[in-house]
Amino acid sequence: MTDTEIPANVPMDAVMAGPAEIQRVINWAGNSFAGIAAQVEGLLTASAAPFFFIYGGVRSEKLLPGWKREVTTKLNQDAVEHLVRWTDPQTGLVISAEVKVFKQYPAVDWVLHFENTGTKDTPIIEGIQALDVMLDTNNASQPLIVHRLEGDACGDKSFTPFKNEMACNTAFRMLPTGGRSSNITAFPFFNLQYGNQGAIVAVGWTGQWVSVLERTKAGPTRLTAGMEITHFFLKPGEKIRTPRIVIMPWSGDRTTAHNRWRRLMLFHYMPQQAGRPARLPIALQCYDRYSFTRADWATEAGQIAAAKSAADIGADHLWLDAAWFPGGFPNGVGNWFAKPQEFPNGLKPISDACHSNGLKFVLWFEPERIGPGTQLATEHPEFVFAGKEWGLYKLNDPLARRHLTDLLSKRIAEYGVDIYRNDFNFDPLPYWRANDTPDRRGITEIQYVEGLYAMWDELLTRHPGLLIDNCASGGRRLDIEICKRSVPLWRSDTSCAPGHPERNQVQTANLSLYLPFHTACAWTPAPNDFRSAATIGAAVQFDYMAPGFPMDVAKASIAEAKANQKYWYGDFYSLAGAAIAPDHFVAYQFHRADLNGGLVLAFRHEECDTTGISVALRGLNPGTNYKIEFSDEAHHLTSTTMTGKELQTGLRLRIPGKGASLMARYKPA
Repeated sequence: MTDTEIPANVPMDAVMAGPAEIQRVINWAGNSFAGIAAQVEGLLTASAAPFFFIYGGVRSEKLLPGWKREVTTKLNQDAVEHLVRWTDPQTGLVISAEVKVFKQYPAVDWVLHFENTGTKDTPIIEGIQALDVMLDTNNASQPLIVHRLEGDACGDKSFTPFKNEMACNTAFRMLPTGGRSSNITAFPFFNLQYGNQGAIVAVGWTGQWVSVLERTKAGPTRLTAGMEITHFFLKPGEKIRTPRIVIMPWSGDRTTAHNRWRRLMLFHYMPQQAGRPARLPIALQCYDRYSFTRADWATEAGQIAAAKSAADIGADHLWLDAAWFPGGFPNGVGNWFAKPQEFPNGLKPISDACHSNGLKFVLWFEPERIGPGTQLATEHPEFVFAGKEWGLYKLNDPLARRHLTDLLSKRIAEYGVDIYRNDFNFDPLPYWRANDTPDRRGITEIQYVEGLYAMWDELLTRHPGLLIDNCASGGRRLDIEICKRSVPLWRSDTSCAPGHPERNQVQTANLSLYLPFHTACAWTPAPNDFRSAATIGAAVQFDYMAPGFPMDVAKASIAEAKANQKYWYGDFYSLAGAAIAPDHFVAYQFHRADLNGGLVLAFRHEECDTTGISVALRGLNPGTNYKIEFSDEAHHLTSTTMTGKELQTGLRLRIPGKGASLMARYKPA
């Protein structure tokens, strides 16, 4: 894939919403935030302010009408933007809303700030909900369906889908575990469906969020989202932010809505490089395979040799994980310098070897967790919540954040790092809450999350072209705010062990509804294993040092994945629902509308007696002749030609052997 094969602009086709649907959201946002008179219709009902808080014991809907409201509106190429400020004349509390309504999508984005411009501490601010709207679900006989995913739990349930049907007079609550935004019990993207309309919602908060739906006896539904606990005063001059909220209402086909959402994410939220969505790595990464068994691997010579092997198999990155610092993982977290014996010249010789072999260099850190006896714990115990013991680094403290930002920036430059990998392997919520006083509950979490964003923003500014990987024991911190700054190169710690292609297929099928970027790890180059793991990028833990390693198979699998990469920037269609079940047959499609071509991947599980299925492809032009090229489990190629109309009726996918796969690429003949 060349950089020019990465799309630069969204295709304006039937997936995109029409002008009337977009105008409804523009009207809603202007009416609800800026007080602009406009007709509001659709699932989102008119609102005086689509957020909520209690201030000094008084609810916001009683306060805001008496506060001064100032509105600044500007139009740019992509959006209508409102900056709205409400000021309390008595205490000087200012609430500002930064609102963006997209011109090409029926979507609205906002984040709130609370600032004390007075000279005294404010009264208590509590119960802040960055989102508080009523949904027009008035037909009592029609259920409201909540389509959602589990968070990552490093197992079969990671990112599995659930559907909750809400009748009248019921409530439903979602929140993650332990302060990581997609950890175990919830995922901060979900789709609400009411008949043939709905809304995709994203909560952008890399902490402990909660969303509640309460359907009344009469039918309408109240939807709220925000931090789980807020109860604090603000000091003079103090300013805090809330979670980011993004909502995209839709009508018609739910799959089309998800693809519209993918396009919004791809072009307006995911990291960009040179004016296009970022290019993700296919990286050789053998920490789990070799770091505990090969003493010669985690050395300067071993990693220089690994760079040569990565280039030989066709990878484009070398990934050095948690094997390079004194103390090792996990005890050495806080020692962010190279082992002096194994890496006497630091890590620059390794990045130099990567760059001379046409590769880029990925390096692992876990800077937010500090182990006892490490350099940071010893030299700066004041920067750690637990002092010299195991603890959380104080990103909420500006001095501590500055020290860590400077240290990481120095290492990125010194070691020649192209992708900075930020892991986070424990739950921060107990530390945040233990640090709060009764009249400042939630403040530590807010300041910490703000500090995380500030640190990453500065690293990206200091190092143009840098990518950040947002690992957190896998995919336990995946939300739209963190995805603005980073990519999930290790979407689950299920990648830490071999032998579960079915899990990889399920994760691909479900995450792809919301996130166009996510990668996993393949432990072998066997097509079924590799095709199950490879997405828009891939990590590989091939046993490349073993005698008899199948280099030809590895080269073929990686070459195939590289050729497939461009299609992962397209629309996603589930053709045969993914499941862990051993008797299942899985198939899904990625279609690039701008190329009028795409990719189909199919998998027959170990106990599946079905040798083939017929699937109806989506997104094609019925009158176009398409050439379809098939690649079986042995990378044996066959081809045929069919019209788009025939492919929309049914493409036969045949897999003779169990535990095997089939890949098909199609393009205009």
